Amino acid sequence: MRPTIWLCLFLALGCSDKSEDSGHSDHDHDHGDDGLPDDFDPSTEVQTNQGSYTVSYTTDPSPIPESELFSVTYTISEGTLVGADATMPTHGGHGMTVEPEITLNDDGTYTATPFEFHMPGYWVIHGTIQGEDGTMERADFDVECCN
Repeated sequence: MRPTIWLCLFLALGCSDKSEDSGHSDHDHDHGDDGLPDDFDPSTEVQTNQGSYTVSYTTDPSPIPESELFSVTYTISEGTLVGADATMPTHGGHGMTVEPEITLNDDGTYTATPFEFHMPGYWVIHGTIQGEDGTMERADFDVECCN
């Protein structure tokens, strides 16, 4: 009888409500929700999480195609772009199936490629900026893919 009790307890815990935040985003939403969070902001220019840098982005192609490779070009007010990625917070915070490489362009912008949104829905494009003093800050851009 005991193995049955443990199995029931294990299944109950595995099927419990997963609506608490995963820590991957500051957005207020439930995991598995295919809608956009209430605080969705489609801005292509934001301040980093600590407010030291202004960051903007464009994509090529635009709009972003579903399940196709694209690139992201970042313009930053100062510092160095040292990381570029994207996650899907409403699906447990999973990332992409590709890992972008960053290139410094002649005009001072940075291009990260490849990106690929392998499913439609709410994504967040991230850019990590390293300041002259070595501190790191992150810019997060809300994106709805792929209309």
